[in-house]
Amino acid sequence: MIEYSEGDYRELCRAGRVAMEIGTVEEHRRHALRTFWLHVLGGIVLAAALAWSLIAADWIELGIFLAIAIFTLAVVLGLRALGRVGLALKLPVLEALAEKGGLTFLSDGFDPPVYPEARKALFGKWLSSQTFSDLFQGVDQEGRGFAFYEGHLMRSTGKSSHTVFQGQIYAWQRRAKGGGEIVIVPDRGLFNFFKPVSGMERVKFESDPEFEKKFEVYAFEPYQAQSLLGTDVRRALIELRQAGRVFGYVGPEDILIAATGKNRFEAGSMFRSTGGEQRVRAMFDDVCASLAILRKLRTSLN
Repeated sequence: MIEYSEGDYRELCRAGRVAMEIGTVEEHRRHALRTFWLHVLGGIVLAAALAWSLIAADWIELGIFLAIAIFTLAVVLGLRALGRVGLALKLPVLEALAEKGGLTFLSDGFDPPVYPEARKALFGKWLSSQTFSDLFQGVDQEGRGFAFYEGHLMRSTGKSSHTVFQGQIYAWQRRAKGGGEIVIVPDRGLFNFFKPVSGMERVKFESDPEFEKKFEVYAFEPYQAQSLLGTDVRRALIELRQAGRVFGYVGPEDILIAATGKNRFEAGSMFRSTGGEQRVRAMFDDVCASLAILRKLRTSLN
């Protein structure tokens, strides 16, 4: 699997579209920020005028509703202008990094690898929305596929919604086909009597109390889970768990590990003045960090 070097970062900043965007991103950011504040100011003025006139006509609820709607629309339009600046830098950087590493990059509109098989066991079937972005996908020297990407899963209950998962997803093909399925989820405390898949059994790791405290493991064949999840695997999952919740699925042919975390692979806030090379560095470091995690997981769990 590819490992990027400091020389790759310097080359990235000096070549092609990335170098052009680095040179213009601050100018474009300032222009987009002015556009944002103009939208906000215009939204406030228009919303206040409309609310005043409707409230004076005794249409209080309608006036308040339309004022909020107009202001919200103004903010959204302003944020889109800022978002386009970040995207103009982000896409060339990630595309160039993927090409350098012999990977395929897709920003959106892709089918998430392995996720369909793992979804129900890890996150349940009652999801109201699921979005995926920033897919890096490749094949190793043995012809086995691997990928990492961002995921955001939501569940609605009545009029409220909450995030089920937001973070990075790592997926890869196993070296050798296995039997059954193994599910790894964060410890659920009093609710651990619910099995993620009917027929699975809870697998205990009493010799590893730290792992047992943080995770619950289920399998159709418990001995297979105990054999596969050796010390190195459990240490890797515990280390990943320090940054947030971790979910794992081991299928007959593929493995998926999902770890909650911040939104990676972004050009950074456009409300702050930050040098173009610093923005590229942040994205470069995110890709390197994700590759390192994937490499460690594949080495210990295969």
